[in-house]
Amino acid sequence: MNAPELALANLEAAAEKFNVATEHLTRATKIVIMVACAPLLGLAFAIALPILSVLLAAYYSGKLFVTHCAGIARYVKNVALFFAAPFVGLGYIVALPFVGFGAVVYFGVKTARK
Repeated sequence: MNAPELALANLEAAAEKFNVATEHLTRATKIVIMVACAPLLGLAFAIALPILSVLLAAYYSGKLFVTHCAGIARYVKNVALFFAAPFVGLGYIVALPFVGFGAVVYFGVKTARK
């Protein structure tokens, strides 16, 4: 039995256990559970709605700002690259001796094999 078949078998077994467990619940018990869970679900949506609204407004405002203000975006990009340049240079300074040593070893081995 491969992995998808095993997963499907486990899912069917879990569904059967769930059906057996909920089969013994009375209609009144199901209604009580729904009455208890409905306000909590509504509260979750009521809490999430303002947060999602603000996030979506910020996302679309930023998207609108970037598309209509390409000059400002280009300026911000240039400033960011200006401040990142020393760190990129430092990375090159650290990495290039190893790259050079690797090149010397490569060409030395290539020459030795001839």
